[in-house]
Amino acid sequence: MKKVLLIGADGMLGGELKDRLEQKYEVVGTTLQTLDICDKAAVLAKAKEVAPDFIINCAAYTNVDACEVNFDLANRVNGEAVANIAEAAKQNNSTLIHISTDYVFDGKLEVERAYTEDMSANPVSAYGKTKYLGEQNAAKAEKYYVLRTAWLYGLGGKNFVKTMLRISNNEKVSVVDDQHGSPTCTTTLCEIIEQIMEKEPAYGIYHSTNEGFTTWCGFTRKIYELAGIATPVISLTSQEYKEQHPESSDRPTNSKLSKEKLHSVGIYPAKWEDALANYLKEELKN
Repeated sequence: MKKVLLIGADGMLGGELKDRLEQKYEVVGTTLQTLDICDKAAVLAKAKEVAPDFIINCAAYTNVDACEVNFDLANRVNGEAVANIAEAAKQNNSTLIHISTDYVFDGKLEVERAYTEDMSANPVSAYGKTKYLGEQNAAKAEKYYVLRTAWLYGLGGKNFVKTMLRISNNEKVSVVDDQHGSPTCTTTLCEIIEQIMEKEPAYGIYHSTNEGFTTWCGFTRKIYELAGIATPVISLTSQEYKEQHPESSDRPTNSKLSKEKLHSVGIYPAKWEDALANYLKEELKN
């Protein structure tokens, strides 16, 4: 049985991934409490102890607005620490799978098009800059996959879907309607990770989201439709949202990630609407 060192095993993605991988692999999970990824010696020692076939890094500082005011911390966790993990992978001949983000792009591509893996990164937010450094450091592992995802939600953590369900008792809900991307369920991302591990395609970057595109407003309307909620959803522009929330950092207008490279290796993610429907069946049981 192959071994996996799963870093960030208690997060929204890591928790679900651990449960799934344990059915096929010997999984050793670490958390913020059990492994400081910023401590190179500790990371190298843990990897040597486990001797994993795969190291999967799900650990990240993901609060986009907080990254602006805590840049040094975000840069250590999202960027510099990935070099430690890559070095550990290299020393143990392990394959590194690192989770990244659409925020490595500036979001200015015309919205009719989707970003491909060979397009130049140009992060504009603190979060995007730190995650891009992480991508560059992940590549030092040589045997590596960087999986860029977007608009991630899942059962085990705070996310956009839960927020929209929570505020659905309001008289109306106003949501940005000019930012485009793919809502992505952790279940779909776990499936992509599993298939990458099984197929072991060419190393490099793979855009890894659910199929199809929408806006945050369109996403919210679909959530309410599937959940049987009648609350009106009002369309906002990014500028209007910024005027209401001046402390928020700018979000990309275009977060659309092409899945053509993923398709080329035989991986076809579920449509975002289908993944959302399956998620809500579980979420609304509680």
